[in-house]
Amino acid sequence: MSSFKIIRYLGLISLICGVLIVGAKVLTEDRIRTNQEIINRDSIAQLLPGADKQLTFIVQPSGELALLTNAEDKGKKLFAGYDKSGKLLGVVFEASERGYADMISALYAYDPASKTIIGFTVVEMKETPGLGDKITKDPEFLANFRKLDTSKPILAVKHGTKKNPWEIDAITGATISSRAVGRMLQKSIAEMAPIVERNLQIIERGNP
Repeated sequence: MSSFKIIRYLGLISLICGVLIVGAKVLTEDRIRTNQEIINRDSIAQLLPGADKQLTFIVQPSGELALLTNAEDKGKKLFAGYDKSGKLLGVVFEASERGYADMISALYAYDPASKTIIGFTVVEMKETPGLGDKITKDPEFLANFRKLDTSKPILAVKHGTKKNPWEIDAITGATISSRAVGRMLQKSIAEMAPIVERNLQIIERGNP
């Protein structure tokens, strides 16, 4: 077979592969987005018990908030939860940080009134089973986030040495993962808390 024919066949095969890849992406993109929205909605309900209504806001380049109307809009998001009377229960942020094995992605709830983190859940991670993955289920570790003070920099400390309400009592044997959670929350809250404070009336009203 001539070199020309080989190149032509390889080009055809590449074209077919490209079409199949693009087709698969188009067919699965909406399903993936829908599944992610369901996961987020369920996680927010767990982080904000009693929430009867959820609204998603997107942060504009100006720092102002707008209700999310298009799921494909890019930008930082925050999720607000309200009880049946319309009272704001708290807001939920997305955050991520590199752990021991890979990126840790999480959602956490924040109470603007007390300026405390009131809930935390991991949504994706690849930390070591039996060690790093304890950040998803260890009761003592998760207790850190019932009322974690954000008035000072959040810091993960050696297990058993926590003395201050802004400290996270790390998990023995999973110090790297615990510290990653501390860094994640500190970076995120330093960025998002001022945005919430500036736009609190909008969030409390439930619309801009």
